[in-house]
Amino acid sequence: MRRTVYVADDVPTNIELVEAVFRSDPDIVIKKACDGGELLDAMQKDGFPDLIILDLMMPVMDGFEVLKKLKDVRARNYFPIVVLSALTDKQSIINALSMGADDYVTKPFFVEELKARVYNMLKLKERDEFLNTSLDVMESNLLEKLKMLEHTQLEIVVRLGKASEFRDDETGRHIERIADYVGLIAGEMHMHNDHVMMMKYASPMHDVGKIGVPDSILLKPGKLTEDEFKIIKLHTVIGGKILSGTTLPLLELAREIALSHHERWDGSGYPLGLKGDDIPISGRVVAITDVFDALTSARVYKAAWSVEKALNYIKEQREKQFDPDIVDAFFVVAEKIMQIKQFKTDEHIAKPIIQQVLDGDISVGEAVERWR
Repeated sequence: MRRTVYVADDVPTNIELVEAVFRSDPDIVIKKACDGGELLDAMQKDGFPDLIILDLMMPVMDGFEVLKKLKDVRARNYFPIVVLSALTDKQSIINALSMGADDYVTKPFFVEELKARVYNMLKLKERDEFLNTSLDVMESNLLEKLKMLEHTQLEIVVRLGKASEFRDDETGRHIERIADYVGLIAGEMHMHNDHVMMMKYASPMHDVGKIGVPDSILLKPGKLTEDEFKIIKLHTVIGGKILSGTTLPLLELAREIALSHHERWDGSGYPLGLKGDDIPISGRVVAITDVFDALTSARVYKAAWSVEKALNYIKEQREKQFDPDIVDAFFVVAEKIMQIKQFKTDEHIAKPIIQQVLDGDISVGEAVERWR
């Protein structure tokens, strides 16, 4: 590997002596500078060297000034500096080394000594480059592994959230809307962007515990008995159990939501009867979105409420069922929530019609009429 070495000295004979030392090495390329200013200009034009052999006593800009000006540059792009100077006093040596010089050779110098010092410094630079490259590779691999871990967490959450679709077709659309509503409200509450995304991805897991509720109760078209309602309420505990014992932050947040999204601001909720700020904020946000979407959606046991009626209910339940601050945030983004609800609902209606066209069961004209 070819290495570029700058020699900065105001005496041409000294530069020629250094050139003679390394002339037999085809991998060493010597470049010359007669003072510090010329050295810095050459570096700015041609790029950083692999090593500098630097005289201290030079006109225009001496070696001490060069060391000072290169301090910040070398912190970002390291290359060694070997001082080659006629100054032999202890203070000059200390000053040069304290200002960043890596080694110090006095004039007149022994050829083998200078060669040994320079080659040792070049080896150190080579090792430094190797370590930096290795660290870059390690950092790249670590980022890739972190992304894979994040993707794995998200994949688990999505898969578990969709499990409820096999119990209730409406639930699949419900959890998609909930995720979008939660993202809007969390953003309006100025949560950190990372936490907003975590909330959005964890919220579809809020009802995963319904997997453990019998169909005869979950899909019952009529009013539930007191005992049946007790069983329904257990879905919060079941969901918490399903998601417990994890070290994955996303699943831990999902567990928190599953367990707390039916708690009420006034303490009359379930399963723990938590009150006010004792309820995790994740559960408080999901609670209001869950109720709004449930009220405005048709289920086997009820007809859909009008949006106006649902919004009035949420206003009435401010400081009762719902956190007042979250109610306020909800109404700030309410128009966007309405748009999402309309889009997600229309999208679900459109999909089977489009599939019928693709299957050749109906014509495009018939599809347009149905869509109308």
